[in-house]
Amino acid sequence: MTETSMTELAKCRLRQMGKPVGILIVVAAVGALLAAINCQFVSDGPRRFMMAWLVAFAFVLSISLGSIFFVLIQHLLRAGWSVVVRRLSEFLCLSVIVVGVMFLPIAWSVWSGNGLIYSWSADSGAESTTSVHTIEETMTLIRPVSHVVQGEETAGHASGHGEGHVVATKPYLSRGRFLVTWGILFLYWSAVSVFYYRNSVAQDKTGDVNQTRKMEWWSGVSLLLFGFSLTFAAFDLLMMLDSTWYSTIFGVYYFAGCAVAAFATLLLSVLLLKRFKLVPDVFSDEVQRDLGRLLFAFVFFWGYIAFSQYMLLWYANMPETTGWLVRRGMSTATGYANSWGWLAVFLLFSHFLIPFAGIMSRHVKSNSRAMIFWTIWMLVVHYLDLYWIVIPEINPGLTISFIEIGTGMAVVSVYGVAAIWIASRSSLFAVGDPRMNESLTRHALY
Repeated sequence: MTETSMTELAKCRLRQMGKPVGILIVVAAVGALLAAINCQFVSDGPRRFMMAWLVAFAFVLSISLGSIFFVLIQHLLRAGWSVVVRRLSEFLCLSVIVVGVMFLPIAWSVWSGNGLIYSWSADSGAESTTSVHTIEETMTLIRPVSHVVQGEETAGHASGHGEGHVVATKPYLSRGRFLVTWGILFLYWSAVSVFYYRNSVAQDKTGDVNQTRKMEWWSGVSLLLFGFSLTFAAFDLLMMLDSTWYSTIFGVYYFAGCAVAAFATLLLSVLLLKRFKLVPDVFSDEVQRDLGRLLFAFVFFWGYIAFSQYMLLWYANMPETTGWLVRRGMSTATGYANSWGWLAVFLLFSHFLIPFAGIMSRHVKSNSRAMIFWTIWMLVVHYLDLYWIVIPEINPGLTISFIEIGTGMAVVSVYGVAAIWIASRSSLFAVGDPRMNESLTRHALY
């Protein structure tokens, strides 16, 4: 790449994006209107809206967290192939600040004690009632099985154990602890995102290799802290919807979804920039295939972790964990099946088996149109996966309305507008990185 070409890349920014931004704003407005109108015609509208908001929030958060992971791991491994696409991930990392603003409705719900999302956060009078109801509901789901396998005495012991579990975890299930934790999490994610974005942009002008060394040095400790932060975020945000349920692998499960969402979004961004000729022809087919390989790898990883979590909970057969599976249609025993099971089966095929076979071929990874389809496919099924985790806590049967659809449209569209705006503030390429030439000249080895 010549010096002139590097100069051209340095000037390459997102321009004339008024039309897509306008479309996203309209979609957000229409989604918000649909959700608001539908809330007026259902008795539990506020709670359904907040749970739908939680799904959408967890989705956009997963894209930013997966992007932070990508940026950190590239610096840690001193990777050269990814430099040409790394700035796009840095934009998605920085969008976590906007996601932090989207967290405010959830923070308000917890702080106000209305219990619309988390039953344990309800005010003292409602808290005990809601918690006991959750335990009794769980025991009702698993008690007939206990009768058959171990007798009535075991079922009674299980109920008492569940109540003891809530008492034991009560210090952790506090509104103050929850809000302080999330304040720290967003402070850390924002600090990491700003640090890598600012150093990368500053290096565009200076070309100072010491900035690369500094980012590489901090990547190790940042990645270690990132692992802890994502795990606690998954526990607090999603696992604590049921205060009697726990899974030690749940943080890894959410991480797998974050990686799938981030790689799908990054690859989709590259493909759209190429398709609409918004950037020079610098994204080689091999870089496209590399991103496709990462997406394929984490599709498999998600399937492995999803099966591992189900298998471990299934054979342990503990009352505190089986109820969570039953509510999501994961039991085939007589009298336990519900319509959420159809979504569980759909996720098995759409989130793992079908894309695993569909993205496996090198020829598919080289086909831009095919990969646009698969990236959108993976983003949609990842959203449905989060929907399957959250909504069964309030609806015993599979249901969807304009509340859930409209809220998702609004949140995702606002996130898209924020990401585009951030991307328009600097060059789309880290031209000052010493490995930029290596990335631009990368070719297939086979």
